[in-house]
Amino acid sequence: MWAVRSLLTIVLVLCVVAFAYYNSDMDQRVSVNLIWAKYVDVPLITVVFWSFVAGVLVSLFVFVTVFVRQSVQIRGTRRRLQALESEVTVLRNRPIEESADLLKSAENRPAGRASTFSQRD
Repeated sequence: MWAVRSLLTIVLVLCVVAFAYYNSDMDQRVSVNLIWAKYVDVPLITVVFWSFVAGVLVSLFVFVTVFVRQSVQIRGTRRRLQALESEVTVLRNRPIEESADLLKSAENRPAGRASTFSQRD
């Protein structure tokens, strides 16, 4: 659901940029001074478009890194959960197995001896 919402947001922003492009005068020019280069008389809509593209790329990079980090964390948590579930299963079945062993040993004893279940092997 979040992917559809993100895609719709990007489409909406692209529509707004396209609307701005078609309704702007090409006479609107600005100077762009980057650290490594300086551009003079660049159309304003071009600056807006490339700023949008840069923002989408940076957001995509951040999203991918967070997604990968969370996927690794979820995988580790699932492994830990499986280990804990198997431990709980062993602990739940342990008294049943010990009771069955005690019952078997009581049946194998001679009739004259008293059997006690309090002693454990």
